[in-house]
Amino acid sequence: MAQPRKSKIRELAMQILFLWDTQNSSDPGMAKQVISDATEDEALREAALEMAKSAWAHRQTADRWVERVAPQWPPHRQPAVDRNVLRMAVWELTNSPTPPKVVIDEAIELAKHFSTEQSASFVNGVMDAILKEHRALTGSAPQVEPG
Repeated sequence: MAQPRKSKIRELAMQILFLWDTQNSSDPGMAKQVISDATEDEALREAALEMAKSAWAHRQTADRWVERVAPQWPPHRQPAVDRNVLRMAVWELTNSPTPPKVVIDEAIELAKHFSTEQSASFVNGVMDAILKEHRALTGSAPQVEPG
């Protein structure tokens, strides 16, 4: 899947997560309204909804992980955008074949675009710590960038 398309899927999925989080409900009707207003591409809509559903289902695990690596900023104290960017990034990092660098870069871009001035560096630091823990737990070696 082309990277711009995958970026759009992440953007829509994060918007769905934000909506569900602020409404404290994973109402598919609300999600469908968000994605139908955003694009006419049915495949893109479905991919975003599936990503959001998966990240939402794993949000408690993601929140615990974030709280462990950033105890001074637990999820309930974070801006809602940051909380949901991190939930989605943690889910994607641990449940998809997407390279970790791409996951983190995309999370940073979402934070830059949708959140506060400090959010990008916060998301970067949290995701870097989570990636290091994930690699230690799974024994996966860092991916070397071609030079």
